[in-house]
Amino acid sequence: MKIKFRALLTMCGDPVENGELIIDGGNIVEISTTQSGNDDVDLSDCLLMPGFVNAHCHLSLTALEKKLSPSDSFADWIRALIPLNSALDNESRIRGIRAGAEVMKRSGVTALGDYVAEPELLPVIGELGFRSVLFLETIGFQSQKALALCKNLEEVLQRECVSPLYQLGLAPHAPYSVSPDLFRRLAQLAEQYHCPLSCHVAEIKEESRFLVIGDNSLEELLKERSAWDPEWQPPYKTPMQYLSSLEILDRLIAVHCNFVSDDLDIMEEKKVSTVFCPKSTAWFGRTQFMPVRALLDRGMNVALGTDSLASNDSLNFLDELRTADKLLPDVSRQEILTMATSGGAEALGLQCGTLASGQKADLIGFRVSPSYSGLWWDVPFEPHRCEVDFYSVDGEPDALFPLSRPKA
Repeated sequence: MKIKFRALLTMCGDPVENGELIIDGGNIVEISTTQSGNDDVDLSDCLLMPGFVNAHCHLSLTALEKKLSPSDSFADWIRALIPLNSALDNESRIRGIRAGAEVMKRSGVTALGDYVAEPELLPVIGELGFRSVLFLETIGFQSQKALALCKNLEEVLQRECVSPLYQLGLAPHAPYSVSPDLFRRLAQLAEQYHCPLSCHVAEIKEESRFLVIGDNSLEELLKERSAWDPEWQPPYKTPMQYLSSLEILDRLIAVHCNFVSDDLDIMEEKKVSTVFCPKSTAWFGRTQFMPVRALLDRGMNVALGTDSLASNDSLNFLDELRTADKLLPDVSRQEILTMATSGGAEALGLQCGTLASGQKADLIGFRVSPSYSGLWWDVPFEPHRCEVDFYSVDGEPDALFPLSRPKA
């Protein structure tokens, strides 16, 4: 298939103008700087770029849209979340998953890192058409339960039929909800089954106090859930120091990382990938959040994610870009787009996020005016854009987008 374009952002080089993209078998074969005139798809009025990678999401919580409000206490927010989530019936949950997926597609998400707490939802989410890593989210603070939990997870890893578009990962929920023994066992499973490993880390100040000084705010929450381990002792370490002591940072995708400014040396040494969730950060009204500029200056990989509709008012990824632009005045739009594409692909270990020979043909397009003369990096940030005009995963144009129909 040949696609004629007005401009193309490869995310691994300079923009290319008035060229042709050649795709075969779902892979990019060549990016030509000339146009042959016999293209299968004429997008000569479009900017093309790699599809967005939503590196952290909880699609199974989509049906909770507008049912929760931010709280001054993170523990209180969790207290409100748990019964609402438990009350969801299967039909509502699946309907929410599919609705959320469509919003993400329409806003340009072609690849996904999703936390899945219920293994029976894996086929539902895996068949949505994203190139994805589905992380089996695991909670277990009582050490005596670690072995049984990991046996159950290993059964899922062994039996789950993974498609060419998705693979499985493991997600210990957070340092305050996962025992040290369970962390170690999950890391061993991840290594054995070659799984990516992801975790919410340093999201809230209560987590840091819980680990550093044994603050009891999260202890009370765990006791309410009959999940407290009376044998547990605080490690007197920051979240990153704690996870480093458990020897799992080397392969970790760390989500949120709002309180890590004192741990940048450890993160750089271990080459930790991080995921920044702009709209969730804004939804909670957080004034201290991931030090993105400092991480980028150290050459570290940063990705973008939406989090869930329990802590966001939309899964529209174009809104995430614009919110990141507001929250990160010292980060350029080119860098934000890199986070949204190749940064997410690198974090998740996916062969997408850039457009180059040999890469997967996961791409999106934005129609632009014939007179457009601005920077190509600015196009996705334009406030009037609610969705993309072209969408393709694995070289297959999606039926949601009429522009993607090949020429007759």
